[in-house]
Amino acid sequence: MSPAIEVLAPAEVDRLKSLWGQLLAHHSREAAHLAALGAVRSPEESWHLRRGQYLDWLREPLAAILVARDGDRLLGYACVRVVDAPGSWQWGDRVGVLETLVVDDEARGAGIGQALVGAVRTRLAGSGVQVMKISVIAGNAGALRFYQREGAVDFVRTLVMPVPG
Repeated sequence: MSPAIEVLAPAEVDRLKSLWGQLLAHHSREAAHLAALGAVRSPEESWHLRRGQYLDWLREPLAAILVARDGDRLLGYACVRVVDAPGSWQWGDRVGVLETLVVDDEARGAGIGQALVGAVRTRLAGSGVQVMKISVIAGNAGALRFYQREGAVDFVRTLVMPVPG
């Protein structure tokens, strides 16, 4: 399948709600161990918060949401932004951050994720960005394998722990 990849206008961000809900459900299943720290937000509350983040990020000059379309149907999307890259490695002044990648449950395995990641990488390269950071929720082995096939390597492991009180 060769989907059309386009930049989503901020005014259309609500079209992503159902795909975000699929990702939330997927993460809830794959990272059930996190329930020990607190319950998963409701789909409505989670979308409300993420929607706000998307709108904030889209105000940044190099941020974008790329969507994969088959006609009017959204098959998936990727949200990417660019941040300053101070640190120990010579990666340039800025790095890309893949904030979200989601593919519709019914379109998985059809190359949609690969097409979106390819479009994100092309977009970042056009802005002079050399490296993209990607976070994968613990327990999502399939996503980890996908990104590794695309050339990603381990960099930082982030842990969470409860704070008593």
